[in-house]
Amino acid sequence: MTVKTKAPIWFWVVGVVALLWNGLGVAAYLQQIAMSAADFAALPRVQQDLLSTLPFWVTAAFAIAVFAGFVASISWLLRKRIAVRLFLLSLLAVIVQFSSYFIIDGYWEFISSQGWIMPALIVLFAIGFLLLSWRAERTGLLR
Repeated sequence: MTVKTKAPIWFWVVGVVALLWNGLGVAAYLQQIAMSAADFAALPRVQQDLLSTLPFWVTAAFAIAVFAGFVASISWLLRKRIAVRLFLLSLLAVIVQFSSYFIIDGYWEFISSQGWIMPALIVLFAIGFLLLSWRAERTGLLR
């Protein structure tokens, strides 16, 4: 017999925030891969150069990060333990994706002109969701 633990309010707030945050990530990914020629031409030159030479593994890591995070958020709201593994996968993909900043020529120039705020937030959210999902799993909120 399994005892159902009532989830506290923070659990549902985190789930909704995770779903919205990762939903924005999915939208950003879809916007990037479906960008029209006119949209691409409207980007700053440095961003055009980066996107046109972006290796496949960076785009793949981006996709894995956002879709794993989105499915993890749904799993969290369904109170499924798989959310922990999916949040871990999302964080690992974020790390792979952002490692490109240190490998690919031109990223430092782009990041220094655009700022580190969004990349830092993405990493912090990914770490936060993983840590909270581990806590929820340990306390029986995820089954």
